[in-house]
Amino acid sequence: MREIRTFELDGRDAPTRWVIDRPQTLRVKRGQIWLTIEGDPDDHWLDTGASVELKPYTTIWVSGTQDASWFSLASDSTRGGARSLGEVARAWFARRAMPAKVVTIRA
Repeated sequence: MREIRTFELDGRDAPTRWVIDRPQTLRVKRGQIWLTIEGDPDDHWLDTGASVELKPYTTIWVSGTQDASWFSLASDSTRGGARSLGEVARAWFARRAMPAKVVTIRA
């Protein structure tokens, strides 16, 4: 079974931090998305139809550059959902590794 979640971002929203706990595909459904993958030196500007494969235990920052930008996160549960204790522990620590610091500037 494949899990697909769809999200909508507003251009005025602050970037959102996500911790990826399993292999996932981020696909832009509408608008443009600004994606930062921690540890990657470049930012990604993704237009409608573009996608990025995300590795587990990766932290990303996502923001919409336009009003009503939509993206989906899809994961494939080909392993039947079974994960080792080590994988569960790494995912747990990755989610709690560092608190997010977001600065909002209002005009």
